[in-house]
Amino acid sequence: MIYTYTLTIQPYYEYVNQCYRNILVLNNEPAGPLKSITKRLNPPKLSEFNYLSYNNECCYKQKCVYAICDIDNPYELMCVDNIPNLFSYLANNNYTIDTSITKMMQISPVKLTNPLICLISYKN
Repeated sequence: MIYTYTLTIQPYYEYVNQCYRNILVLNNEPAGPLKSITKRLNPPKLSEFNYLSYNNECCYKQKCVYAICDIDNPYELMCVDNIPNLFSYLANNNYTIDTSITKMMQISPVKLTNPLICLISYKN
């Protein structure tokens, strides 16, 4: 079976450090080794004016996301600056970055809510 995931960027407010970070998230719980470095969380609302994390009247949006944890520090969420580390991890664990579908999605008039980095596939 082949599993495909979107890897996107999502703003996240970190209460401990009281700062905003752009974290890496997947659209679903991953299969394979990637599951061990993901964390299911319900991101806090960014502000009273931002409704991205919640359902709207027209489209269902999952409240929980699958955030990727930092490979070197699993207690921290991975930031966009660590994308090269994530790509190395994916390549070393038999995941494929699907460049053709990613390109198709990037030129498509249909856009995801969060910025798309790429689509990832895993064959089980």
